Amino acid sequence: GKKLGYTFNHGNLHNVSLGQGQEVVAEGALDVAAQEGHWVILQNIHLVAKWLSSLEKKLEQHSQGSHGDFRVFVSAEPAPCPESHIIPQGILENSIKITSEAPTGIHANLHKALDNFSQDTLEMCSQEKEFRSILFTLCYFHAVVAERRKFGPQGWNRSYPFSTGDLTISVNVLYNYLEASSKVPYDDLRYLVGEIMYGGHITDDWDRRLCRTYLEEFIKPEMMEGELCLAPGFPLPGNMDYNGYHQYIDDALPPESPYLYGLHPNAEIGFLTQRSERLLRTVLELQPRDSSTGPGAVGSQEEMVQALLEEMLEKLTDEFNMAELMAKVEERTPYAVVALQECERMNVLTAEIRRSLAELELGLK
Repeated sequence: GKKLGYTFNHGNLHNVSLGQGQEVVAEGALDVAAQEGHWVILQNIHLVAKWLSSLEKKLEQHSQGSHGDFRVFVSAEPAPCPESHIIPQGILENSIKITSEAPTGIHANLHKALDNFSQDTLEMCSQEKEFRSILFTLCYFHAVVAERRKFGPQGWNRSYPFSTGDLTISVNVLYNYLEASSKVPYDDLRYLVGEIMYGGHITDDWDRRLCRTYLEEFIKPEMMEGELCLAPGFPLPGNMDYNGYHQYIDDALPPESPYLYGLHPNAEIGFLTQRSERLLRTVLELQPRDSSTGPGAVGSQEEMVQALLEEMLEKLTDEFNMAELMAKVEERTPYAVVALQECERMNVLTAEIRRSLAELELGLK
């Protein structure tokens, strides 16, 4: 946006974080932007499921006759399961989609953690050597706790939403402490990071103990003496510049293995088994469902469904004629009332069965 002249200061970039009743604000921003050729950012659209159909209509309405520079950017979290997919198909089909895949493996996670900072960050503290060493250690700690999730209960008893925000806040706290004190307050830093910044997410006592143990191993006086290894075969680097740290990760980090997390190699068996099963299940689901190869075969899945469908439609009884039944009832005893209610319900059910079977038949055709 900045490169093309769209900023908040120019008044031509509108940013709306949805949820908490911001839908009206979003609609107003879209109307103005469509006329003036502004950009609109709608964040977290997954939080407003009921409003999404209105958004779809609004976008359709503005797709014609709007200013040529009008653009809409939307963001959403991935749905945890297929049933939770709430974004209308129209929005998905008409969008250019970009997904942000979480990195896998300690190598990618460590690079990503370091990407949150820059050369300027490394130079901002007066105690430069201490600040750089502990910052790199925190990046490694963040990569380990984030990627440990893949080992399931062997990694963490429960899954926690550790984010880059926890890392950047921890680095800010580190900077403030080092600026205020000539000595490195190791105990204070371990407590703040392990019990508050990251520990704030942790609800299990054993997981909290694990987090504390990591920090006791990583953040201690030996780190300044060049004697600390973050993992077997991976010593803590000395005082380097920003690009030097990235290069050091590429050159010195051992290949991916449970040892990098302080785990036994057997921890990987369960994780790899799960991944293999998921891959094979997906491959099987992609296979064509046709069993009509051998002699006496029953035909494809579609033919079987068609045969069942026709059989059900034949068996399906006609709906009760409620007017006739009502006329026959002389005295509305409790039994008669319940019987009539059940007949009405049965009619609704029969109509739904007939409608859905007819729809399925059309689908097969």
